[in-house]
Amino acid sequence: MDKRDKLLIPAVMVLLIATLYSCGGGNDSQVADGGIGGTGVTQGRVSGFGSIFVNGIEFNTDMANFTVNDANGTQDDLGIGMVVRISGTRDQAAGTGEAESVEYHSLLEGVIERNDIALDNTLTIMDQIITVNLDTVYENHIDATLLADLPTNSVVEVSGFTDGAGAILATRIEVKSLGWAGDKLEVSGVVSNISGNRFQIGNLTIDASNALPIPAEGTLVEVEGNSFSGDVFEADAIEIKGDGSAVVAEDGHKVEIEGQITVALDDQDRFTLNGQVVDASSTPFSGASSTLTVGRIVEVEGVMNGEVLLAEEIELEAEESEKGEIAGIIGVGNVDVSAGTVTLLGRTIKVDNSTIMENDLENESTFTLSQLISSDYLEAKVFFDNGDLVASKLELDTPPGNHNAEIEGIPEFIDASTIRIFGITVDTSGVGYSFSPERIEVEGNFVNDVLIASRIEVEEDDD
Repeated sequence: MDKRDKLLIPAVMVLLIATLYSCGGGNDSQVADGGIGGTGVTQGRVSGFGSIFVNGIEFNTDMANFTVNDANGTQDDLGIGMVVRISGTRDQAAGTGEAESVEYHSLLEGVIERNDIALDNTLTIMDQIITVNLDTVYENHIDATLLADLPTNSVVEVSGFTDGAGAILATRIEVKSLGWAGDKLEVSGVVSNISGNRFQIGNLTIDASNALPIPAEGTLVEVEGNSFSGDVFEADAIEIKGDGSAVVAEDGHKVEIEGQITVALDDQDRFTLNGQVVDASSTPFSGASSTLTVGRIVEVEGVMNGEVLLAEEIELEAEESEKGEIAGIIGVGNVDVSAGTVTLLGRTIKVDNSTIMENDLENESTFTLSQLISSDYLEAKVFFDNGDLVASKLELDTPPGNHNAEIEGIPEFIDASTIRIFGITVDTSGVGYSFSPERIEVEGNFVNDVLIASRIEVEEDDD
């Protein structure tokens, strides 16, 4: 399997407004006293359906109102990886909740100008830099074109986290067409660099001659149009979405939000997550300036105090360099629904409500452990948490034609012809591999508890 084709890639970026979010598991997590329950706001990516799973909580949506891209919608309009905002009640201990409303809005529906997935795991779409990571969900219902092979001029819809200034971490990319034919496009972000009838969102210059007046600099807007003049996007409509702040809820509201740190922890014990200022002084992360750094993915629970989120619990997600993949045929007796585990290549992997469950085999976009069968080929994006292997994402896919197992990660040296990755023994004698402590991708056949390598590729260190 080519890492570039399967989105095994690093991360970056942020949230747009109080309607866009993410989810998380935790590596080396620390938790403060307390915890959040009752009525509040949960922001995160959809990891599964049945009800709807966001940030490890299973929300019942029987009585919920759905808003999808500013229109009335239903749960059927949502997909795995979409970043949503849920208002309602939740019981953190039980892992359940009742949704009153569910809101989703894409960050971008635009034309691909550059596809650099094979180079540095980015796309340039309407002058916005889109980064994908290991957990990004890619959906293409048009044909079998892989993300790394999408041609320029393709149109995609992007959900994820943004700084409002042109940098986005994609949690989901969905192909709308393989060639733009003048259909409506839209981009969201913060107004900057107003000059006459033009302004910018990130590096994208927008001509607002047909959509005046231009909102003030710093205003969060959504711009729609269907034409370019050279590199300038011609706006047909500009809709104000906010004042440019990323305050996620009103004073006193309970909040659970996961995203990327955009301003590191300072000497006042504050950092910025998706543009939201967070006070970490009442958590074990007080003073942890070397840990709460720009780019780290964290999940925060707390209560709004004015425009500041007072954190009661902070949980770090594993860094991309710590993650990898284990893939293979499941086999008989290797799914334990009651324990919430699946065993691949002899390694037991924990699965929970935060695990993204993506089905690439059918139109159904998700699945459950109970639906897996022994002949299924499963790709698990994994990391270590306190010695246990945990899945951040499970992906059902078509078995490869010339091998039955794959691993990606940083190898451990055993001897001249043997390495170990995530505790799985790999025989490298048939591929002429010389050990180096670099991330590698291994293909081969898993026989008698050993992966016999038929191909090894060294991956670039994107971190």
